[in-house]
This record gives sequence, structure tokens and C-alpha cells, in this order.
Amino acid sequence: MLQRIFFLAFLLALSMAMTAHATTAWPDYMPSLEPDRSESPVSAELPPDVATPAPGTHVPAQRRAWLGIWTGWAGAGRTVDLKIAIENVSADGATLVYAEARAPQKRFSERVQARWNGDELHVLLNGRVTLMARLRHPDVMEVQGRAAGQMIFAGVLSPQTETALAREVVHVPTPFMENNQPVHLEMLVFKPAGAGPFPTVLFNHGSTGKGDIPAMFTETWTSATVARFFNGRGWLVAFPQRRGRGKSDGLYDEGFNAKRSAYTCQVDVSLAGLDRALADVDAAAEALRARPDVDAGRMLIGGVSRGGLLAIAGAGARPGWYIGSINFVGGWIGEGCKSAAAINGPGFRRGSPFRKPTLWLYGERDSFYSMAHSRANFQAFIDAGGQGEFHAYDLGEGRNGHALHAAPMLWQPAVDDYLRKIAPNR
Repeated sequence: MLQRIFFLAFLLALSMAMTAHATTAWPDYMPSLEPDRSESPVSAELPPDVATPAPGTHVPAQRRAWLGIWTGWAGAGRTVDLKIAIENVSADGATLVYAEARAPQKRFSERVQARWNGDELHVLLNGRVTLMARLRHPDVMEVQGRAAGQMIFAGVLSPQTETALAREVVHVPTPFMENNQPVHLEMLVFKPAGAGPFPTVLFNHGSTGKGDIPAMFTETWTSATVARFFNGRGWLVAFPQRRGRGKSDGLYDEGFNAKRSAYTCQVDVSLAGLDRALADVDAAAEALRARPDVDAGRMLIGGVSRGGLLAIAGAGARPGWYIGSINFVGGWIGEGCKSAAAINGPGFRRGSPFRKPTLWLYGERDSFYSMAHSRANFQAFIDAGGQGEFHAYDLGEGRNGHALHAAPMLWQPAVDDYLRKIAPNR
């Protein structure tokens, strides 16, 4: 009997220890979220008495990385502006100052004592929402808010010391008409320092997952990681939003089922959607080529996911327009469709008329495309006469390879080498 009591006491102690450091459930898409400015018209404001003193030598190095002021965003469409100050850290936790702002003119801030849960900081905000924060690496903080057991927001922040990117929003004309109205495409342009004209990257966004959440269609997509990488090397970067995406005019129609409730697996409808997207890419490229700050003789096309396939197929459609093409984890439809090979293979083969080197970058454990599937697409491209290099990367155990574009520490050497080959005078 006494042994049973001791055993039950041991189990209780073990349970309490595990609860104290319970594993937080994080969305699998977190690695693909990037630090960037929010789209909120209202800025978060930290209290004027925020102080971030230098850490003492007693503070472990991995904890010191938390100290300072972090800025970023949260919420669908980056609609919440966030600032977080970590004023001090100890063995038990940290003093955290949280500030958020969202339209219409709603601001909130609070200074709280957060506690460590393993390598995460947890704290209750406003008596209602549990904020959980973790460092992806020393320059990226991931956060989520949970209430009543449900996640209500997620976001990312970076140290305030990071230089802001110079961003311009333009609406470019197209040859398209819908409902007797001209269609304009939203395009976000990030310019490097110095005087142009600049070599230019036209970087294309992907899909919205399964195409079953219409609210995602109107979210403008950019990648601060990609923009910062190329701006730092003297390249202008443009992110066009195709018809019906972001703030672009027109209908988003890149291959839906009959009810428009999700993307279709039907081959002919999917490839018709690809054709429509390529027409949008051409319209954006023509607008870029006409800009005085763009060196039209040194344009590169790139993209992620569906945008990666568009980068290859777009270069094949306009081989005289581009000096190179970079495909991040590209494909048109995921392997959840049995017809994926019949859609993605022909899509990539469209790039074969581009007789210059291309760069294909893929991640292990991609939630849409297995490495075997992606290598088969690359081989189909090569067999059709295309040229290129295929690189595979591992983002780490449990990490979704489809977020590769947000991990520049992996692909930077390959892209730098590629840029030296296609633009040796940069």
C-alpha cells in the first residue's frame, strides 16, 4: 500500500512538472510568417517610461536576446500593430510591456510580469488573453494570443533597431476589363539605397492554401525577408498582387471548383487558371519595364509556391525579358490532388524555352509537395530543354519546408552564387 502511495505521489509530481512546462500548440504556418510593418492605420505606443537596461552578466546569453524593443504585426492581413518591450529578464521570467493598435483608433498597452515556460514567455493580458512568445532566432519573435482555449491572433516581431524598408504602393494598368471597368493591379515596390536604374526582381505570391477562405484573397502579400535580401544587394524588388488578390481589381479565378468553394483538382480548369495568372505577371512586368528606376535589361523573375511555378513558366513565356528565374517551393496544386503531377509537370515544362540557368529551392517536409514530386517536376523541365540547379534544404525537425523563403540563412549562399553568375557586374 505504501509503495502504491509513493508511486501515485511520483505520478502527481511528474504531472505537475510537465504541466509547468507544457508544450504550447503553435500553428504550423508560423515559420512562414515574417517580420514586417503592420497594415494598421494606427501605430502602437509604448509608455514613455519604457527602459531596457543592459543585462547583467548573470543573465544567460539565450535570455539576453529577448531584451529590447520589438516591433511587428499580428492578425489576418497584418491589421494589428504591435510593440513589445522586454525590460529585464530573470530566472523566473521577464518584465514585458505590451502595446497594440488597430483601427479605428484603438490602442492598448500594459506592463506585466511574464513567466518562463521552457523557452517561451507566457503572460495574461488585460485579464483575458494569454500572450505566448518565443524566439525563432535572435532576430525574430513569434507571438500568439489565446482565450478560452482558442488562438485568437498570431504575429511576428523584429528588433526595433532593424532598418525599415523603403516601400511604395502602386496600382498598375492592365489590358483587362471586368464588368466594363478597367483592371488595375496592386504592386508593392521596395527600393534599395542609391540612384537607379536598378536591377529588378519581380517576385510572385502563391495561393491561399486550399482556396477555401475568401477573406485571405484580399490580404496583400509581400516578403520582408526577400525584399531585405535583394535590396541589400542593390536590387529593386516588386511584389504584384494578381487579379482579385490584395487590393487588385478583378476576380480571383486561378482554378476553382464549380461552387468556388476551393481550388479544383481538374486539370484543364487548373491550367486555365495558370494562364490567367501568367497574363497578370506579364502586365506587372510590362509596368516595371516602363519605370525609369528599373533596368529592364537586368530583370529577374521569382516567386514562392504558385509564384515559383509562375517564375519558371513566366521566364519561358518571355525569355527575352529576364536574365534569370528563382523558384521557391513551386507548384500549382498540392499532392492532395491525384492530378498534381498532370498539372505541375506541364506547368513547369512551359519554362523550357528559357535557355538560361534557373534556380530551384525546396524544403524537406513541405506540406504541399514531397521532395520526390518536386524533383520529378525539375526533371521534366530539364528533359524538355530547360537549364537549372535544384537545391534541397532541411528547416529543422517539425518545420514545414514550404516556409523556405523565410529562412535566408539556408538559401543565401546559393542565391548569392546564382546572382554572381547571371549579373556579374553587380
